[in-house]
Amino acid sequence: MTINKSTFKFNMLLAVAVLTQSFTLYGQNDSNSIDRYKGVHILSQNPWYWQYQGEPIVLRGGSDDDNPYQWTGKQLTDQLDLLVSVGGNYIRNTMSDRDKGNIYAFKKVKNDKYDLTKWNDEYWKRLTFFLDETSKRGIIVQLTLWDQFDIGGSQWGKHPWNPENNANIKAGALNGREDFYSTVDRNDSDQIAFQQNYIDKLLSVTLVYDNVLYNINNESSESGDWENYWARYIKKVAAESGKKIYVTNMQLSATNAVRHVMSYGDVFDFVDISQNNQDSKGARGPAHWDYLMFLREKIASYGPVPMNNVKIYGASDGSTNFSAGSETEAIDRFWRNIFGGCASARFHRPSSPNKLWGSGLNERVQTNLKALDMLLEKLNIFSCTPHNDLISPCVSVPSMMEAYATANIGHQYTIYFPQGRFKVNLDPWVYAGKLKLQWLDINSLEWSEPEIVEVRWEGSKHDWGFRGLITLETPSNRPCIALLEIMEE
Repeated sequence: MTINKSTFKFNMLLAVAVLTQSFTLYGQNDSNSIDRYKGVHILSQNPWYWQYQGEPIVLRGGSDDDNPYQWTGKQLTDQLDLLVSVGGNYIRNTMSDRDKGNIYAFKKVKNDKYDLTKWNDEYWKRLTFFLDETSKRGIIVQLTLWDQFDIGGSQWGKHPWNPENNANIKAGALNGREDFYSTVDRNDSDQIAFQQNYIDKLLSVTLVYDNVLYNINNESSESGDWENYWARYIKKVAAESGKKIYVTNMQLSATNAVRHVMSYGDVFDFVDISQNNQDSKGARGPAHWDYLMFLREKIASYGPVPMNNVKIYGASDGSTNFSAGSETEAIDRFWRNIFGGCASARFHRPSSPNKLWGSGLNERVQTNLKALDMLLEKLNIFSCTPHNDLISPCVSVPSMMEAYATANIGHQYTIYFPQGRFKVNLDPWVYAGKLKLQWLDINSLEWSEPEIVEVRWEGSKHDWGFRGLITLETPSNRPCIALLEIMEE
């Protein structure tokens, strides 16, 4: 059922009322209780973004695996320490168990079969350790409940969910991935009960923490009923535990993911548009930005809500995985997402030497995370809005120009330039005389010395229809960022 605009607004008001009530309970009727709530939640002053520990936050990161809860000891803590050291605060965690060294959630019993009602304690210790360590470091976890690839193809033959491998499900009741992910559609209450048992155990661990966002399925091609059922279920369990959680779904199409969230505003709280960040499902270059603006426009008419990118595809520039795209394009996508007003941007993990999907937390990723940290020290991005309408090319063929702007008009303007030589005009759109300009060289992580630039006016400054212009030419062919601030006159 599609939720109309008035119904959505009512649901949002109701959600705010419920959330405010939970804050009051948390603060024991203290007037400062909202400020004392430190968990991750949507930033009330600007719902495009998140807030954590009482402060607005841009989520950014990268990691060398998509299920790092399966790691133990230093392998995990070293990765988390590295992430934080370069300015990262955001990690993806699928509840996946198909990689070498992974373990399953269930306990083995007689005849070497699994019992779906009993637990492998080591599995849950690993998850608890992962959440402990991320929480200590202020890292936000986007946690995915189901990963279809865990039981696809050859994985089904050895997985505990296969009736041949467990002591609970009758032979033939589930014959593969399609059956497992259609239990809701078929109203198969027996199998749903086992699935719920697993999710109940999972939530008993995760709801203790305040740094977790929830996603239903990885690259979902499942039915809307499946997505909605589990979103409603985990929200119900959370509410019964006195917790407010935020839920999304990630579909194989960014457009479909946005449509689904907009259609079920009573169920989903934010969107994940990761599939815009690969060549085969999204776009590259200016088209990537245009698609992002297209999606943002639709969400703005409905919301707004945070736009997350828990995966930015693109691996080594010599990779033959043409579906993912290049690493240079992945880096450009990262910056476009940030300048395009997205709430999160994370580089996808590398998968294998032969078919790389992402860059993980390699040196280039580390450099760009550090550069973003440097920018956010000077830029109040939570007051900015994407504004490519303020820039115009200084070349005869406009499509040759690549530049991406976000601005708080009348205060701050910043433009990302990919690798290359570019020259653009910026119209500050207010009657400004002088602006302070600094360039950030991303690769060298260096700011230029500030310089003062004057606005040129076409015609008389106060004549109707004339523009104020500042010409910006990139200082080299390296990727860079221009930051301008209006000076008081």
